[in-house]
Amino acid sequence: MQRLLMIKLFAVLLLMGTTRWVFYLFNTDTFSQLHFFELLRLMFVGLRFDLSALAIINLPVILMLTVPFVFRFHPIYQRITNILFVVLNSLALALNMIDVIYFRYISKRTTSELFQFFGNKDENVFLLVGRFFIDFWYILLMFLLLVWALVFISKFIVLKSPATIRQTRWYVVQSLICVLWLGISVIMIRGGFQLKPISLVSAARYTSPQHMALVLNTPFTVIKTYNTKAIKPVSYFEHDALVKVFNPVYAGFPVTAGDSLGQDKKNVVILILESFGREHIGFYQASTENSNTPFLDSLLAESISFRAWANGKRSIEAVPSILASLPSLMNIDYLTSHYVSNNITGLGTILQEMGYSTAFFHGGSNGTMSFDAFARVAGFEHYFGRDEYSNEADFDGQWGIFDEPFLQYTAAQINAMPEPFGVGLFTLSSHHPYTVPPQYNQAFPNAHNKIQKSIAYTDLALRRFFETMKHEPWFNHTIFVITADHTSEDDKIGGMNSALGNFAVPLAFYQPDQQAGARIDGLAQQTDILPTLLAMLHYDKPFVAFGNNLIGTTKPAYSVSFLNGIYQLLMDGYLIQFNGSQTIGLYQMEKDPMLLNNLADTEPEVKHRLESFLKAVIQQYNNRMINNALTLIE
Repeated sequence: MQRLLMIKLFAVLLLMGTTRWVFYLFNTDTFSQLHFFELLRLMFVGLRFDLSALAIINLPVILMLTVPFVFRFHPIYQRITNILFVVLNSLALALNMIDVIYFRYISKRTTSELFQFFGNKDENVFLLVGRFFIDFWYILLMFLLLVWALVFISKFIVLKSPATIRQTRWYVVQSLICVLWLGISVIMIRGGFQLKPISLVSAARYTSPQHMALVLNTPFTVIKTYNTKAIKPVSYFEHDALVKVFNPVYAGFPVTAGDSLGQDKKNVVILILESFGREHIGFYQASTENSNTPFLDSLLAESISFRAWANGKRSIEAVPSILASLPSLMNIDYLTSHYVSNNITGLGTILQEMGYSTAFFHGGSNGTMSFDAFARVAGFEHYFGRDEYSNEADFDGQWGIFDEPFLQYTAAQINAMPEPFGVGLFTLSSHHPYTVPPQYNQAFPNAHNKIQKSIAYTDLALRRFFETMKHEPWFNHTIFVITADHTSEDDKIGGMNSALGNFAVPLAFYQPDQQAGARIDGLAQQTDILPTLLAMLHYDKPFVAFGNNLIGTTKPAYSVSFLNGIYQLLMDGYLIQFNGSQTIGLYQMEKDPMLLNNLADTEPEVKHRLESFLKAVIQQYNNRMINNALTLIE
């Protein structure tokens, strides 16, 4: 019996190891800095996390095969045990195989937010899952081979009843064996004999944050984040010291003498471009020749533009950062956490308070990524999506309405809104599977793949969107904010394929009546949008924002993000990585964009300054989130 159980568990361990190699082979660009022996070391280290997941998943099987009773030899009982063995381990292997592809989109192993995804009542969930199997059929084929291996193992190895069972001695021995196996299981689950069980952040002990996903496995990350409180209160500083290091409270921006704004309030349109990382935009490259974004390039040249950084890797993380200056600094998305009911400083709420009419537009199916729900949380009066568009002839077959017709629809709706107005507009077509209307399949000669083609198509849609609007009387009296939700999963070039480059997005403020463009190389992030806009609009009441006013601020410039349980802060030309208790990485970005030379032990003054600032940000974020203190509005 013991040999049977060991063979089964060892076989599953081999299969889990196989999925880790598949994960690596399909994502080699992310791990290109690893030399062969370092790769082997990380594969070996990953066994610790595999064993933990293995023990948790197979605990019912272990118990059923070691329970000290004779009925465990019954054929029906063994058949039930084998079915349970195959089902449980198939689910675990399925999680690993899903992340072979999904990792490209989120740059981390999937966590328990997966349950939120499948628990969503959005009718498109199963459509998207079906599309995943179609687009990545080879992943499904490999998974089925793994399941076949599990079935073969369970049928090939059969537990045989011993010829004789001496009642007292047999039960005593089998009871001791059962206790031994349970003890071994507990040790495996904890990851060893150390004081605390291993967790996601434990992987940072063995490698840099950008390589942690190779050490971890998806069943482990899902299990470890399931039903856990997203964040904990921290007390790095006393209150008086805390606000001196970092204070997210703004006093407001009253109109000063001689200011030309007065009571003439400008309209606001925030453009969030799906997957428009800076790598795809010619304006941010050495040359705009052969650019797939000629219109956006021209628009940025007439704007106050920044080389900005996203505060997260997914759309569901970007929307709170952009519309509420609220970064994603916890293991669960704000939109799916129990903190989503907190009061927040939503842009729509503030604009309504200032007398604006507000609306949010997204061509996706209503309910997608809970954008419609968060638009309401952020204070937008109206939401316009696929349902409101109500013309399925323009449906892309996957996500929603193609960008070109939906942006024309948006322009018409904006034109009907009373001024001043505040609008959020999230594009769609440059999302996987990067579908463009059939008539444009051959229209973009500079596009070399599906991503670039969809980027070029959205750029065309933007051109026609602005051509429609520029004749309207309100156009020259409008502030356009241009940014992206996150970078795309492929085509990482140069320094873009790094722990920081994965967050490189555009940010620009375009005012048609002020076409003197300026490219500013200073640090910017998505959470800077709200305070910058409120400064431009002279909002004179206090508010909370985890970003800077980019125009005329005296606060230190910074960018913060959270990935694989690691906090990242970009500040003063350095990137610091912090696991919540200690700094694990410090890099000088201009000289070391690929994060190869860790300066944590050689530049203690820089390390202390950046670590203190990051701790203050974390403390303000965690404690305000827990205590529902993200707004000063009573």
